[in-house]
Amino acid sequence: MQIDIHQPRKNITRFTYEFTSFQGWRVTLCRQQKHFTRYFSDKQYGGAEASLRAAIEVLERVTEYLRIYPDNPTKAFEKCRDIEPQSGFPMGMRPRKDKKTLSPSA
Repeated sequence: MQIDIHQPRKNITRFTYEFTSFQGWRVTLCRQQKHFTRYFSDKQYGGAEASLRAAIEVLERVTEYLRIYPDNPTKAFEKCRDIEPQSGFPMGMRPRKDKKTLSPSA
């Protein structure tokens, strides 16, 4: 099933910056002055629709925990902080950055 990425959704914001490489979605909730925020990169999830789908899944999970713990948002948010973002690389593996571009020239 396709998801309309242009449809507004409560607690999910689209981020597309002209001058940075980040494009994706942000899920953010606030209850009793406690905050939960998670970013979902298009690059990491393979596109805008896939990253939105992941953001919606996490939002549903967080709201479910908020229903379970209505008076304790800290506990609800803690339960969701361990959700690992999906990656195209095996666990613990990331592409290496070129050290030449990271270190200053002498």
